[in-house]
Amino acid sequence: EQAEAEQYKRIADGPVRQGIEFRYRVGNSTLLQRVYLAAGTKRLDFHTVVNWQERHRMLRVAFPVNVWSEQASFDIQYGYVRRPTHRNTSWEKARFEVVAHRYADLSEPGYGVALLNDSKYGYKVHDNVLDLNLLRAPTYPDPEADRGEHHFTYSLLPHRGSLIESEVIPQAAMLNQSPAVFAGFRAEKVKFPVKLEGEGISLEVVKKAEKEEALVIRLVEVQGQHARGRLYFPENVRWVKTDLLEWNEIVAPEVGATVEIHLRPFEIQTYKIFKNRKLC
Repeated sequence: EQAEAEQYKRIADGPVRQGIEFRYRVGNSTLLQRVYLAAGTKRLDFHTVVNWQERHRMLRVAFPVNVWSEQASFDIQYGYVRRPTHRNTSWEKARFEVVAHRYADLSEPGYGVALLNDSKYGYKVHDNVLDLNLLRAPTYPDPEADRGEHHFTYSLLPHRGSLIESEVIPQAAMLNQSPAVFAGFRAEKVKFPVKLEGEGISLEVVKKAEKEEALVIRLVEVQGQHARGRLYFPENVRWVKTDLLEWNEIVAPEVGATVEIHLRPFEIQTYKIFKNRKLC
């Protein structure tokens, strides 16, 4: 069964963005969907509200696209994995659905399409169809699983080039992390503890060390290739490269206001930063 729109109307028609609102009904459930296309972007956002009242049913969305590739890319915590888009073996048939955090991308040389999400993680990419699991209705072990009102957003993003040549990764990050606004604070007065420069490197963690007075910074290479970058601090600090547990130092401590970074594909690096006035 496919949802069909009972009503639709234009809700935005200006220089900033265009938008259309749709109302659907599927079984005993209703869907309200606002579809927006903002100026200066190719990303089509589907803001969705569902009153889900089903039993033993699944709600999915699918996009047939004009892209053909033997493999699709799926976002994981630090990087991405590739899975086949065909079902030639029993193993491939058993892996009909793939978990992904923020996006699934289907690309051929020169062009591709990505399906982004902010809270739905079950993807199915078969041949040229990008498919996302939105809601389920099991009755065991929870007979009321998923019943009720849900708010979520997914986005379709066509792009030029391959995944790592496109804007898929930063656009997926922006969809999942909206700008933070703090009343009473001006941007020029904010003093950041660290700044990162380098393509393909993501600053994933800035936190206090577990066992000492130090700042922990964790960097990840997210594009699957060698990357170089640089960390900047507002003043001279004592820094040391450490392991993920933050206990064992990998190199001898150094002092300075910058750190040169070199990461291998999908490598994770952790640094401890000390503000030591005697050394600085």
